[in-house]
Amino acid sequence: MTAITPIQPAVSETVSKDQFREAMSRVGSAVHIVTTAGDAGTAGLTVTAFSAVSDAPPIVLVCVNRASRSNETIKRNGGFCVNILSAEDQVLADLFAGRMSADPNEDRFQGLKIDKTASDAPVLPGCLAALDCRLQNFVEVGTHSVLFGAVHAIIPGTDGPGLIYRDRGYHAL
Repeated sequence: MTAITPIQPAVSETVSKDQFREAMSRVGSAVHIVTTAGDAGTAGLTVTAFSAVSDAPPIVLVCVNRASRSNETIKRNGGFCVNILSAEDQVLADLFAGRMSADPNEDRFQGLKIDKTASDAPVLPGCLAALDCRLQNFVEVGTHSVLFGAVHAIIPGTDGPGLIYRDRGYHAL
């Protein structure tokens, strides 16, 4: 696995970061928690930038802020699990988004009943499904890394409505 040459972001003289964030807050996005475990440690974070790329072979992408400690941990471990959250998982989403504690080094997995994927990544309780992925490649784009993962296993979860984030709040869908 090697990183592709970074994409040079276009310089916009008319769109500010705040304007862009406000416009993007109008987009409803499914909420996921990406987890990893391995020699580099265990980490997890809440993401909304996730998408299927291909179904043959099954490949997904997830965007992770380059400043996040989870970013390097995922890359060094070489894999990740995408936990697709149910509408009941708002507390988990806030926990892994860092909203539940002022300590960024707090163990977010403490007290959770977790299962493990074949690659050892944590599967969170109550998720709709979990995708066990091997990191295939990544691209550095602006503030984020776009991580491409080959899906090696799917862990079925609960049934019910999914969790989305729109207008800076959670909603069931």
